[in-house]
Amino acid sequence: MYKIINIKRLKKDLINKNILNIKNYKEIIKKNLKKIILIIGPCSLSNIKELFLYINKIRKLFLNLNFLIRIYYEKPRTNIGWKGYIYDPYINNSFCILDGIYIIRRLLLDLIQIKINIATECLNFYFLNFFLDCIIWICIGARTMNSQIHREFCSYINNIIGIKNDLSGNINFLNDSFKSINNKHCFPNFFEYTKIFFSKGNKNCQFVLRGSYKPNFSYNIIKNIKNSIIIDCSHSNSMKNAINQIYVFENVFNQFKYLKSYINGFMFESYIEYGNQNIKNYYKNISITDSCINLNILRILMDKINNEFSK
Repeated sequence: MYKIINIKRLKKDLINKNILNIKNYKEIIKKNLKKIILIIGPCSLSNIKELFLYINKIRKLFLNLNFLIRIYYEKPRTNIGWKGYIYDPYINNSFCILDGIYIIRRLLLDLIQIKINIATECLNFYFLNFFLDCIIWICIGARTMNSQIHREFCSYINNIIGIKNDLSGNINFLNDSFKSINNKHCFPNFFEYTKIFFSKGNKNCQFVLRGSYKPNFSYNIIKNIKNSIIIDCSHSNSMKNAINQIYVFENVFNQFKYLKSYINGFMFESYIEYGNQNIKNYYKNISITDSCINLNILRILMDKINNEFSK
């Protein structure tokens, strides 16, 4: 994990705490604990100071809820564009990747110190190896969920894996990825090609429904899925309009309460202020990638969940 550059290791007590948190989330996935998993945060990491401001406000809202903060340091692209903080942390095309690795590692250590659980998306394995011990929940996205090497890697690690539906929305591909990650694989070490990994399979997987050319959060779709489900209230489910995350949540939360399903949680793209902006026109506290709901809207949605679980 630390072969390329010498970066600070996670202390043993924090490693044990992270392992315990992973076990707790696994119990929710198995439905041994009747709780909701919430994955919240900006579309992409872009400003460390703003992120801490966001987290400090969030902690006051989530006193009784299990939540993970999205630290998405890579940005998947259909073609071209800013590829995320780890590639270009200064957002000026300087591509100081080593700076990005150091800054993100420091950020994750600081978040764990204040008991924040972390979720991310795996695009490049070489980057993830520097942060794996800090992360609880790892998503393979719509553009990578069919990738053989992503499936092999996820079968080797102990973290919880979220598998997003691909851009076509074909649910069968989710089952294929789930079956592959669940099973044993043999593949080369990413840093030392003369070494071979033998994975045991990872049983702790969730499906993440994010929509495709149309939303896919309706009960007609969800009732046929027999595995733990996270509903991504953003992306194509919201038709890429942040305010529609409210509607998606209302619909799916009612399914969770009144209908039989395997829904275990929700994902929101949220930030300090509403909306998004062009990366070249920078204003404080607004997303520079996908549009996000603000803290006031998120508070309303979280109150609904708090009220349900406080009965």
